[in-house]
Amino acid sequence: MELEHSFKAVFASMMIVSGLVACDKSGPAETAGKKIDEVTENVSSAISNSVEKADQSVMRKADSASQEMDDSAITAKVKMALLNDSAIKSLKITVETEMGVVTLSGSAENQDKIDRAVMLTKAVPGVQIVRNKLVTSIK
Repeated sequence: MELEHSFKAVFASMMIVSGLVACDKSGPAETAGKKIDEVTENVSSAISNSVEKADQSVMRKADSASQEMDDSAITAKVKMALLNDSAIKSLKITVETEMGVVTLSGSAENQDKIDRAVMLTKAVPGVQIVRNKLVTSIK
């Protein structure tokens, strides 16, 4: 809304300036009218370009927010899958997700539990890649 008011103000200002410029020129009224038309077209084009850039910026931000929500949902689903598995739930595994890439970090008693955690993570919808940074703990 604020952006729209700014464009209207810029457009009105340019129209006034173009009118003054055209009136300052000597010559027939047609020449002044053509100048006003040219300036109006240039201003309209500039406003259209600005609106298009603003729309693209809004779309990028919306896409980014959507991806962050998707990543949060994936992280929650992976954590739930790990907590629901009796062999894995006692492990302290950190789960981070960025653009569908899930990173698991922490430790497990043995390689079998690490493999199981990775397998459970891969089974979660939306997971694109699993980066396994889990290590075996020495007891």
